Amino acid sequence: MPISFARFRVVRFFLLFSSATVILAGGAGAQADEASIRRYSQEAQQAMAAKDLKAAAAALEKLSKLTPDSPEVFANLGMVYYTAGHYSEAATAFGRAVQLNPKIPNGTLMLALCNVELGNWAEARPALESAFRNPPSKQIGRTVGIKLMETYSALGQHLKALEASEELIERYPDDPEILYRASHLYGDRALETMTRLVSVAPGSTWKLMAFGEALEAQKHYDLAIIQYRKVIQADPDMPGAHYRLGRALLLNSVDSEQAREDALKEFQAELVLDPRNAGAEYEMGEIYRRRGVSDQAAGHFLRAAEIDARFEQAQIAVARLLISSQKPKDALPHLVAAIKVNPENEVSHFFLAKAYKFLGDEAASERETALYQECHTRALPGASANQVPVLSAPVVTQQTVDSNPAASANHPLK
Repeated sequence: MPISFARFRVVRFFLLFSSATVILAGGAGAQADEASIRRYSQEAQQAMAAKDLKAAAAALEKLSKLTPDSPEVFANLGMVYYTAGHYSEAATAFGRAVQLNPKIPNGTLMLALCNVELGNWAEARPALESAFRNPPSKQIGRTVGIKLMETYSALGQHLKALEASEELIERYPDDPEILYRASHLYGDRALETMTRLVSVAPGSTWKLMAFGEALEAQKHYDLAIIQYRKVIQADPDMPGAHYRLGRALLLNSVDSEQAREDALKEFQAELVLDPRNAGAEYEMGEIYRRRGVSDQAAGHFLRAAEIDARFEQAQIAVARLLISSQKPKDALPHLVAAIKVNPENEVSHFFLAKAYKFLGDEAASERETALYQECHTRALPGASANQVPVLSAPVVTQQTVDSNPAASANHPLK
């Protein structure tokens, strides 16, 4: 789809929007040409004001024949063609403008954008890279960045495409189109990488691990368990395998004490291989918490939070135990840390409201209660048409406002 002229006016229309005239040699013929130039200039200007691209192109084509050495006329003609989606004609016009005046503003950039649309990626890349580093404006930088990401992908330069994507997200963190395009870029790259893994190492433990994770994401936990056990049988020291098996066991039998016991053994085995696996520490803590063994649970939760201070669920878990132990003041920094990571989690606000209530800070408690209720409403199934679908299983067991997830709608002050 061509970019709207109103949204992407990157070339100043020198002739159309100025009083400049072309100085010709004297004589009756010259006067006739000058009159024609003025007439076609006026027609082009009126057509552009009316957004009549066909009429504007016709007038500028005639004007270009009368002024074959005017780069501004060809730049204007190129912009009209580009806006109309006639990229080949636009490239010819911009090429002529740059040939006549290599320094014409944004002429080289517009030629590069035409080349992107025509699939001439290698020709487009240098000008796009230069403009992306120093964009003429924020809006132009956005468009150039998207086209540069597309160009890198087409040229097979995936790392550069990902780097351009990250830069775009940093510059435009709330831009829906950029977020959408970046998600596709990462998804396509992941699929391509996985396909290559299957191709080059069909019998490897890494392929088995990947298949197990895919089955887990699809909630086929029983099949994922089989895959993870195959991984461990082939390589008992495979990083993360015991942890993933433990998670799959818990997810496959949520209320089974035997599943928890089996999972606990897997998490312990993972920590022998990797003492800094915060997820394994956390899951062990959650098993002990559900068993009512608070001291052991607290130790594992604290260890997980120490390993990774941005581990939201671990911070919440530590705080809830501190509140239960009548230490609400000690719980505050953990809840603040969790909210800093994810301000939209109702559970953090729920427990923070409780902590402030215990401390006698009614105003803060009411504020957090209101935030909890807002977050809870947004989290209800069907509450928002913009709800993002879950693409994979949670990395760790999620904290709720109660051991029983069905109690999650409780008011924190009751």
